[in-house]
Amino acid sequence: MNKNAIPETIFNIIQSYRHAMRTELQANQLGLNGMHVRCLIFIQQHHQCTANDIVHHFSKDKAQVARLIKEMILNDWIAKAPHPDDKRSQLLSLTEQGTKLSQEIQKAQQNIQAKMQQDLTEEQIQTFIQVAQKLQKNLS
Repeated sequence: MNKNAIPETIFNIIQSYRHAMRTELQANQLGLNGMHVRCLIFIQQHHQCTANDIVHHFSKDKAQVARLIKEMILNDWIAKAPHPDDKRSQLLSLTEQGTKLSQEIQKAQQNIQAKMQQDLTEEQIQTFIQVAQKLQKNLS
């Protein structure tokens, strides 16, 4: 067995997934990147979301998240509102356009997941998930 088979396989899966998502969403026309996708879904799922929540959840630095939020506001995907309990932070929420985009993202994710699972048994899927989780735990 090739000693680099696992890293190469993981890399190829990631690249194929990214390509499929970009194609499905027509991401280039939207100016959408991977972190935009992840943040839009995170904001949709966390109704009391702040920039600090994104920093902690994705382990990104504050400056990077601030730039990302600024881009998403300029694209009219998210809006800021004062936090009722913390005057130092602001709540992030999806705009109407951001909500539509996050719904498109979720639909694309479902379509791609269905493609990935094509011709796999439930047992194979569970085995893959267990092995992937073990690999991730070994790296933690």
